[in-house]
Amino acid sequence: MDEKDFSLDSRGSGSTSNDELKTFGEDDDISFGAPSRNSRRSFPADETSEEPAAAEDTEDYEQAEDEPAEEDIGPADGGVQTDDAEEESAPAEEEYAQDGAYADTDTDTYTEEGYEEDGAEAADESADEITDEAEYEDNGAEPAEENAEAEVTELSEYAQNEQLAAEEEADLVLAPSSTNGVTDFSEDMPRPRQVRRSSGAAGSAKNKKKKKKKKRSRVNNSIFGALILVTVILTVSLVVAITGIKIGMEYLGVGKSEDDITFNIPENATADDICEMLISNNIIENRTLFKIAMKLQHSPTLFPGDVTLHPSMGYSTIIETLSTQRDIRKTVTITFKEGITLLEAANMLEEQKVCTAQDFLFEFNKDQGFSFESMIDESADTFYKMEGFFFPDTYEFYVNDSGYNVTRTIKSNFASKFTDQMMKTMEKNKMTLSELMTLASIVQWEANSAGDMPKVASVFINRLADPDTFPKLQSDATGNYLKKVVNVVGDTASKEHYADLYDTYVCSGLPAGPVCNPGLDAIMAVLEPEKTEYYYFCNNLKTGKSFFAKTLEEHEKNLVKAGLA
Repeated sequence: MDEKDFSLDSRGSGSTSNDELKTFGEDDDISFGAPSRNSRRSFPADETSEEPAAAEDTEDYEQAEDEPAEEDIGPADGGVQTDDAEEESAPAEEEYAQDGAYADTDTDTYTEEGYEEDGAEAADESADEITDEAEYEDNGAEPAEENAEAEVTELSEYAQNEQLAAEEEADLVLAPSSTNGVTDFSEDMPRPRQVRRSSGAAGSAKNKKKKKKKKRSRVNNSIFGALILVTVILTVSLVVAITGIKIGMEYLGVGKSEDDITFNIPENATADDICEMLISNNIIENRTLFKIAMKLQHSPTLFPGDVTLHPSMGYSTIIETLSTQRDIRKTVTITFKEGITLLEAANMLEEQKVCTAQDFLFEFNKDQGFSFESMIDESADTFYKMEGFFFPDTYEFYVNDSGYNVTRTIKSNFASKFTDQMMKTMEKNKMTLSELMTLASIVQWEANSAGDMPKVASVFINRLADPDTFPKLQSDATGNYLKKVVNVVGDTASKEHYADLYDTYVCSGLPAGPVCNPGLDAIMAVLEPEKTEYYYFCNNLKTGKSFFAKTLEEHEKNLVKAGLA
């Protein structure tokens, strides 16, 4: 191989001569300056290993710094460098020492600071991983197979990263190049690269977890949205199904009453008028459905006259019956006076051939869905539950009608006469509907005229307000109810039982229930009585005059005046 010439500039004089040239053989180390981080360094020592370890490189480098040059030859202004010695000036030694100190300090400090930063970042990554694991546990545990696979992957990547970091740590040790023991700092020394473990396996695992978490979030949102959609669909379907069932049952009359209801359709009544009559008689409930049913049957003509229907007929049958011509039924008009009993009213209906007395009493004492019926006190001590709620008035009935139909007519009249204002006054006086009608029935029988009713009502109200002094009302009207009703209908056991419940000379306070059916005057007298201090009264049976007293002594004198003593 041809020999090659390499010249080294004199560090002292700055001039170069041919005599100063040195010939290098093929086997000599000719590296200059700091080596690249991917190549192995060569030192002037007789080391022949092709790939020395990082620790051995460091020791050789430190030895080269500590040992001085073997021989200085030539004057200070220049000289020839031999194979055994190198020329070094004082400035060069100082520069070398400073650079060496800089290299040691910079390498150790930078590397240690780099590892400290790596440790801090690793701690931050551990905290992030703990946070991710907590969020992962909130979102739900992953399958065991995925956890095991993730852990194995992280451990493998972490081991590879540690090996790479160890190699890079060896490369970070700065070792200047030399030629026969002379270090050349003509090239800039690269600073060691900071190793960031977070960019390796840990960062990859973190990104993988974030992706998985985002994926799980999207999946959870999709599931939640699907559940909401299914819930809405099921709710709407359920509502539609229930509504359809109700409409179908209403159209067919399923589950509705089979009691006959008779009413009259006047001349020139429109389809809307007839629809309102059907609703008011509780035959149908859905106005719109009836109109649709009319159109489905091609809007037939609805004839006037008397018609008997029942709610369970169904819309199509009702329309068919209304579109059939019929004869006008015979009617009868009956006037019931104030103070009539249910038994007396039933007998009058039977006498006029409207219905039988037994059928009427049975239907009238049943609950037929009127709002006032729910306010009546339920008591087994009352003889007739609905006594007192037959509003005295003039009625028109069909001959040979049903007790149910007659009953609805009478109860509808009571519901219309007992107004909301009367209800508010009753509640203001702290009375129940049963108490109101019971006291009104007593006033109805005790007073000789409507004008005396407010005073008569005040006497009983004053007595009820002072039960210690007046524990008993002592009304003759209650005794008459036992004679007219209980003793006529009831058996011996019933007579004895109800005698103690209705006779106000025996029982305390109000009797078990109304003793007749009072009129509007008696009801209003109890709702708005006069303000008096009367506790006694009596009537002259011949003249109808009433006498009121505050004390028993005055009352005894009034009995004489009335011809009762």
